Amino acid sequence: MLRRRELLVGSGVMALGQIGPVKSAVPKAGAADRPTGLMVDLRDSPTGIIPERAGLSWIAPFSSQGGQRAYQLQAASTRSALLKGHADYDSGRIEGTSSASIPWPKPVIERDGHCFWRVRIWDGRNTPSAWSEPQHVIGAAGKEWQADAIWVRDGDALANWMLARSEFDVPQDVEALWVDVTASSPEAARQFVYRLMLNGDFVGVGPVRSYDAQTEARYATYDLTDRVKPGRNALAALCYAAEGQAFLARITIVRRGGERRIIGRQADWRVLSGDRWRPAADFTQGGWYKAPQEYIDARQEPVGWEHPGFDDSAWSRPEPRPFPLDLVPQRVDGMAISLVRPNVARLGSGRWLFDLGREIVGGVRLTVQGTAGQTVELRLGEEKSVDGGARYQLRTTQIYREIWTLRSGHQQLKHWGYRAFRWIEVLCDPVLDIGSSLVGVQLAMPWRAQDASFSSSHADLDRVWNLCRYSIEALRLDLYQDTPARERGPYEGDAIVNQLSEFAVQRSYALSRYSTGYLARRPTWPTEYRMQTPVLAWRDYMATGDTSVLADNYGAMQARMRLDRFNTDGLVEKDIGGPGIAESDLVDWPIANRDGFAFTRVNAVVNMWQFASLTTMAQVAGALGRADDHARFTALAKDLHGAINKAFLLADGTYLDGIGTTHRSQHATAYAVALGVIPEDRLAQAGRVLATQGMRMSVYGAQFLLEALYIAGQSEAALRLMTSREHASWLHMMDDLGATIAAEAWDPDVKPNTTFSHAWGTAPANIAQRYIAGVSVTSPGAATLRIKPEPGGLSRFSATVPTIRGPVQVRFDAQDPLALLDIRLPANVAAELDLGGTLLAGHDPHRLRILGASGQAVVANGGLRLPLAAGEHIRVRR
Repeated sequence: MLRRRELLVGSGVMALGQIGPVKSAVPKAGAADRPTGLMVDLRDSPTGIIPERAGLSWIAPFSSQGGQRAYQLQAASTRSALLKGHADYDSGRIEGTSSASIPWPKPVIERDGHCFWRVRIWDGRNTPSAWSEPQHVIGAAGKEWQADAIWVRDGDALANWMLARSEFDVPQDVEALWVDVTASSPEAARQFVYRLMLNGDFVGVGPVRSYDAQTEARYATYDLTDRVKPGRNALAALCYAAEGQAFLARITIVRRGGERRIIGRQADWRVLSGDRWRPAADFTQGGWYKAPQEYIDARQEPVGWEHPGFDDSAWSRPEPRPFPLDLVPQRVDGMAISLVRPNVARLGSGRWLFDLGREIVGGVRLTVQGTAGQTVELRLGEEKSVDGGARYQLRTTQIYREIWTLRSGHQQLKHWGYRAFRWIEVLCDPVLDIGSSLVGVQLAMPWRAQDASFSSSHADLDRVWNLCRYSIEALRLDLYQDTPARERGPYEGDAIVNQLSEFAVQRSYALSRYSTGYLARRPTWPTEYRMQTPVLAWRDYMATGDTSVLADNYGAMQARMRLDRFNTDGLVEKDIGGPGIAESDLVDWPIANRDGFAFTRVNAVVNMWQFASLTTMAQVAGALGRADDHARFTALAKDLHGAINKAFLLADGTYLDGIGTTHRSQHATAYAVALGVIPEDRLAQAGRVLATQGMRMSVYGAQFLLEALYIAGQSEAALRLMTSREHASWLHMMDDLGATIAAEAWDPDVKPNTTFSHAWGTAPANIAQRYIAGVSVTSPGAATLRIKPEPGGLSRFSATVPTIRGPVQVRFDAQDPLALLDIRLPANVAAELDLGGTLLAGHDPHRLRILGASGQAVVANGGLRLPLAAGEHIRVRR
């Protein structure tokens, strides 16, 4: 509880006087709650950690009096020692309010090492909290592994499918046990190579695609300490690769006394070709990658092979394989699986339809009693077909159809790879009653539902927000992708929206960071996209406070500036190019959603993105202490800003599409506002025009239109677009098209090969948190925030917005006499509350009462601004 203070803004008083305390119901000082949300290197499950690069983060408890004032770190080689207070490392009390990306104490952990760490804090009353729960940390592997890369032959050639298994004994006194694992190559299929299991249970899939497929391989480290059992255990991997086949795994067992055992040599494994169990079929098609259709012949499965005690004496020794790539730890958490129970309908004799209720990324598991030779045909789709089944020939040209042949008796068959689907049609022998036999197996990074929430007085807005929130949950794989149903590739433009939405609905940053590094080194084709990487990196830094994302990618980002393209008028001039050609202008996609944008050699939108990129690069250079670059980029951005407004800005606040045309698309004006190009005194004009135009942009472009409307003071127009039932709307996606994840386009009639699994369509997920709840980060590591709620026609809303330091809670209710607005900050986050905009419509700011604030409010420009101290809980009353 916080000391309650009350402010009365008297009529006509522009600045408040002294604020006095009121009676407090706070109990006497005592131990606060413990810190939670421990992260190392922005990871909830910190494994493969490079000691000198990893920062520590935690959430200070809400109940801290006056916020965090100091902290203490401890680490030990065993959990029991740490709990008993026998620490190998003790930082002692360190004064500081930060709990984001704190430098890791270098002596604590080494490569190939492990430790347990914990933290406690002191609050403003100098009261220590309880210690956090210890977190296990495993260091990155050394450069030399005591392990061999392996694969299996099938006749004279390497097999495509490999089963690999290793049994090992675990002592009673095991202190830690983990496995480092990678494989080659994930590039062709654009998905993982191995699916790893421990004693038959899922461990993980990988590896993630690397920054440079020619020089490095990313490996994952899985902490199995709490999953192994004393005695015999089995590690098994089902692998698929059509080129460069190699699998490399190393098990490390550490006993309590420090004794180690390493398992991973060629002799530690037994392998078997899986090419008869999973016979060759076609690829899923599409042209972007080569993922196999998974035909299964269960009669060829070595039943029980993932479990200890299986007789593998007839299996072969693996063939050693070259592995010339550098081994680099992956910096994202592993994916998990969850089961989704479907609704079932019998469409006819031997024909079934399973509805998972919403689209997932993953596969199917079938548990059935069969007879040898019976077949089950699986058809998976994002949509239903016209005959009531599953549309297994996707609009993207992917084909999700396989035939599984059964063996006699009880059996369980399942996919290895992933697909994006909701509907499952099954054709089988009519004597098979499979109505309760099939489940969906969803594959995604672990999700914390409590991280974020949003609800309001507008039921349709809530539905749209939940669609977009679930889209992020379902599409969190090991790398940002445009869609798992087509390219499976990261694009900067997709990532721009994906990142904003992920930060808005999950306290998660490692996936964004890895994707940013990937795109910095493997850029895509559109001109504007190549300019967006600095924006991604800067947002990461503001969210986390960790400069490594800036430093690691600085050279690649600087190379994207292409300052050689400026003409004598100070504007970017270049050929417009065409789809798929490097550095071609995009503006928006698909073409039908460009509002007739007129492309010229001097493109307004390209220049606006160049301005945003230069502005961001100046900030990046400043944060890294590169004074010369900061000055240079600042000057270039200033000059470009002037040149853009001179060339394109018209008297009514709108912008031309380019030099040589009189066309004014919605895009040119919306980007100008969203990217900070338009002069402040022209914002209102532009906002009024945009508010009358409806939605002329794509689901991707909608991000920038909605931002522009809020920035220009048109919150009610933005709300109308998010809750519209027009053709270009999220409700049309949901109610008319049946989408349960954001679609790639508003409708297939504007993009016939559209997907229903596209994170770039999730703008409302972040718009609600950033503009309706009004929470935005204003200093690195979310140390300070700006909170400017914008109801925009809503009579109430409630939001929980995650930050790396903890959740921000904002509640507005125009009808509640006790709390028009209720805000609670994390314990070590300060903020400025801005009660301008539409929040105080109909209310005299001079007559508001503010309970719980420790600062002084100022009334100005028809609104009220109030500094909020860390951990404050305030209520605004009429």
